[in-house]
Amino acid sequence: MASNILIAGAGAFGLSAALALMERGHQVAVVDPTGPTSHSQAASRDISKIVRSEYWSDSAYTELAEAAIDRWHEWNDRFGLLYHETGVTLLAPALEPDSFEAQSLATARQFGKPVEELDADDVTRRYPMVKAGSLKAGYHNPRGGFVESLEALRALCRDLTDRGVEFHLGQVVEQPVKVGGRCIGFRLKDGQLLEADHMLVCGGAWTGAMVPGLATNIRATGQPVFHLQVADPVPYTPPNFTVLMLNFACAGIYVLPQHPRQQVVKVGLHTSGRDLDPVCDDRIVSDVEIRVMRHMFGKYIPELAAAPVIDSRICLYCDTPDYDFWIDRHPDIDNLTVACGGSGHAFKFTPVLGEIIADAVEGKPNRYHGKFGWREPNPSRSHHDERLELTSLMLD
Repeated sequence: MASNILIAGAGAFGLSAALALMERGHQVAVVDPTGPTSHSQAASRDISKIVRSEYWSDSAYTELAEAAIDRWHEWNDRFGLLYHETGVTLLAPALEPDSFEAQSLATARQFGKPVEELDADDVTRRYPMVKAGSLKAGYHNPRGGFVESLEALRALCRDLTDRGVEFHLGQVVEQPVKVGGRCIGFRLKDGQLLEADHMLVCGGAWTGAMVPGLATNIRATGQPVFHLQVADPVPYTPPNFTVLMLNFACAGIYVLPQHPRQQVVKVGLHTSGRDLDPVCDDRIVSDVEIRVMRHMFGKYIPELAAAPVIDSRICLYCDTPDYDFWIDRHPDIDNLTVACGGSGHAFKFTPVLGEIIADAVEGKPNRYHGKFGWREPNPSRSHHDERLELTSLMLD
């Protein structure tokens, strides 16, 4: 039966859910402090995001990413060119058997992807800007690339508006309102109460403070991102250049090609990050983070290490203890569903996240519930297990 559903958050989780729920016949409204029409502080509102499919040996994410890439192509036909299939290349000093690169390559082959293994000569030929001898092995997958994330959200927002989804922009949700054990609506910062049949919180890093029982399961972390101006953009422009992930598990750095609209090369550090209060703390990239970026790229791509920084931002991750998404109904509050936990890798799944979230809202089982459902933290695996400390990168 169709319901009136109110969504807090107009990022990747919220807008994808709005689309799926609207297409299932529900009446949908979305509340957001800014909306996707502006370049806000939310993680999804940057100029671009990597779209890749191999996830170590994780077949669930790999299959889901493959489905998402298919849908990105469909969305290109529907919304205009947003997803750029430049290919994704992973490089490392060597393909050690248990490394991120080697396991990802094995997964790609298991799924029958048209990957090409690279040796030192291949790296030099394809990527002459890479420091000789620093990265001597890897592989290239032509299926993958990057999406213009902010433009994708804007296109999706326009489409949803045209199809009757109501947006309450400039409004801040403080908390769900309960009567007994049932959620009846969202209390806004201005005191207003918005009511609906079912509430869905897609608040990203703000979710832990909004939803009872999630504070210990959601960690807001800040990761530095830089937009660089290169002297000659041609070598960094597709088809000459692909998305690059450089010694990723050991260095945590990545490069996206010259952006077609912004005319910058985006680079970033994917580490344990710095703990942030998403409400109170600033999002200014520190001198230490700039030094780490220049130090790391000095090892692999010296030209980028020396390039002027045109813009920088702190990308606000919403980390879960196991880095898996958190998509489920609240176990103790009826009519309340939560979808968050992007953990720095969710945006690529935007076209397919909505169906998973809509199943949770409707109480329908799906194959991902065991992986993304409400769960207790695993004490044997912490937030820091899979990512390097930022300062450690200066010591290698």
